[in-house]
Amino acid sequence: MSMKRGLPERSSMRHDAHFVEELTRRSGRHIGSMIPLDLIEPNAEQPRTQLGNIEELAASIKEKGVLEPILVRNAGPNRYQIISGERRFRAASLAGLDEIPAIELDVDDKEQLEIALIENIQRKDLTAFEEAEGFLALQQKFGYTHEKISHVIGKSRTTITETLSINEIPDRIRAMCREAGISNKSILVQIARAGDEQAMEDVVRRFGAGELTRDDVRKQTAKAEPKKAGRPKNFTWQVKDKSLPFSVNLSFRKANVGKSEIAEALRELLRRIESE
Repeated sequence: MSMKRGLPERSSMRHDAHFVEELTRRSGRHIGSMIPLDLIEPNAEQPRTQLGNIEELAASIKEKGVLEPILVRNAGPNRYQIISGERRFRAASLAGLDEIPAIELDVDDKEQLEIALIENIQRKDLTAFEEAEGFLALQQKFGYTHEKISHVIGKSRTTITETLSINEIPDRIRAMCREAGISNKSILVQIARAGDEQAMEDVVRRFGAGELTRDDVRKQTAKAEPKKAGRPKNFTWQVKDKSLPFSVNLSFRKANVGKSEIAEALRELLRRIESE
């Protein structure tokens, strides 16, 4: 019998035993129903396109077995499709196993992609750019707010917002970051806050050349924010177009707001209007 629909209602969905335990509690089933490998097929739409070197994982499986069940869904009579865990599936096959522990979920195509995407974001080897793109995909494909991403992924809302801002770095500047060996998330967040593309390029060049430290980068990008005595002026975003039968005026309770935060505010406003 398959599990009921829906994602676990908990604060995180980690790619570890905690996630599996939550799924099992909800289903009432034992962890690791064994399914023959030849009855399982990969998911062509899964978000992880690079599986990396699985030989080390295969060696570990030979010694200890598959410690965490994969997630599957029914794909027809006596057939299953992987929702998440394709590396474990491939490694188990390489290790010579005939079957693998699995948990079957009753999910549709949308939910399957959603779960696979969340588990993919929980990987420990993601770059800051990959993590930012994953958060953005949850926003755009499934309408996740910053708050919901925070609860599902298990990170603070501030971290989610900062990570999403990395998506504002243009491809050309991203390539420069990679060439300069800049991969630290906090530095990339500061680069995204530098302002326009030219300002970002200047920060990357100077940091890559060793002219700027991390503290210097923070101070330099902070200079873009106006310093005024007393309480900082609220940020305002406006749309005034004579071709439109309306105008928009959004006022935020802080001085510095990125594009991703504006988009999030508009999505939240639309959700509230539609729910009334």
